[in-house]
Amino acid sequence: MPEKPKTPAYKKTEKWWLILVVLFYVLYNIPGVPQYGDARGAIIHGALTIIPIWVIVYVGMYILNRQRKLKVRQDAVASSDNNSEEGV
Repeated sequence: MPEKPKTPAYKKTEKWWLILVVLFYVLYNIPGVPQYGDARGAIIHGALTIIPIWVIVYVGMYILNRQRKLKVRQDAVASSDNNSEEGV
């Protein structure tokens, strides 16, 4: 029986990252929560939904950036070297 190819770690991270962001986004957008005009409820609701969304997004970007570095293109490096020589 042929072996399954191993899924890269970044794909698993991306899947969990997407699930958590969508979950907290849906929780943030539940209609009628908190009640209109309830300041204390709005602060609690924001603390339980908006802050985790921010944390999840930024921590997820950091982790994925460490797992999956962007490649440096040679033509981009050459053009930046030309610009630095010209004094631009």
